[in-house]
Amino acid sequence: MARVALFVDGANMFYAQRDNHWHIDYRLVQQYFFNNREKAAAYYFTASPSAGDQARVDKYRRFKTALIHLGYSVVDKEVKIIADPSSDQVKIKGNLDIELVFKMVVESAAYDEVVLMGGDADYVPIVNHLRNLGKTVVVVGRRQSTSMELINAATKYIDLNTIRDQIEKVPAGIAIAGGKATPQKRGS
Repeated sequence: MARVALFVDGANMFYAQRDNHWHIDYRLVQQYFFNNREKAAAYYFTASPSAGDQARVDKYRRFKTALIHLGYSVVDKEVKIIADPSSDQVKIKGNLDIELVFKMVVESAAYDEVVLMGGDADYVPIVNHLRNLGKTVVVVGRRQSTSMELINAATKYIDLNTIRDQIEKVPAGIAIAGGKATPQKRGS
């Protein structure tokens, strides 16, 4: 049985969801990728909101707790706010690409196949390295925002929209019919 590890670039998936106008159910993601396979690991990498923004911190803590209950190891760090005094611009940085890549390398003996939910070209070197080690590398992302270099480096590429009906988070009272969410009538 193949041992599979899942690595989620939370920032990349946040923007994919926003741009696709639908939400990912991370419980269904695990069901989809670990079906009839051994789960080696499931990691979710994300930036946490600044401690000064209590409403966002509370929302983030609920999300993180839910991911942990689903069996994800959540790797996070607080966003950094960088002000440029010359232009009065403020940048928010919370990049965890290095942490994700490092975890992929140190955990590589534990899996045969890795699923990377992310689309940055920065991941091409680790994908090439893992493939050279004989690993199967599946990249999952939004086609419009996934680097062509990353798609070409992967063993397999899956566009999020092609598996939408398998991983979409659907609010209670909504049924899925033909890949589209439709309100359900009471009593049905």
